[in-house]
Amino acid sequence: MISIVALDALEPRDLWAIRTRLTKPGSEFNAEVAAVLEGEASSGTPIAVAHLNGGLVGWACSHLWLDQQTLEQYVDEQWRRRGIAMALSSAAVAQGIVDRDKPVAVFSPATQAIARKLWHADVVLYERRGNEWEPV
Repeated sequence: MISIVALDALEPRDLWAIRTRLTKPGSEFNAEVAAVLEGEASSGTPIAVAHLNGGLVGWACSHLWLDQQTLEQYVDEQWRRRGIAMALSSAAVAQGIVDRDKPVAVFSPATQAIARKLWHADVVLYERRGNEWEPV
């Protein structure tokens, strides 16, 4: 089941799942989730989440980054290749979390492929090279 909530509204177990297994350690979103989980900050970031078999299996959200929107998502490895990432991204677009008529920055080839299927505007893949993010 997919739902849309603010990051602050997630259950602690879902925040913990994102922090420990559903984000890359050291990512900006991982730090945002950690701050919410530890009560150090609040976040109204809207997030699409997928729960299956009683647990969180994936999420998608967007942030403003370098004056452009992002599409960020992660699906548990056990649940990949089942259309969950596409469903989460579609929900994010349908709910206005991401504007498909504006360019979007993505950070993985898998997210780039999904965004290209959904978007009418530019999709730019960024990779980290040293301490800098550069378009590929």
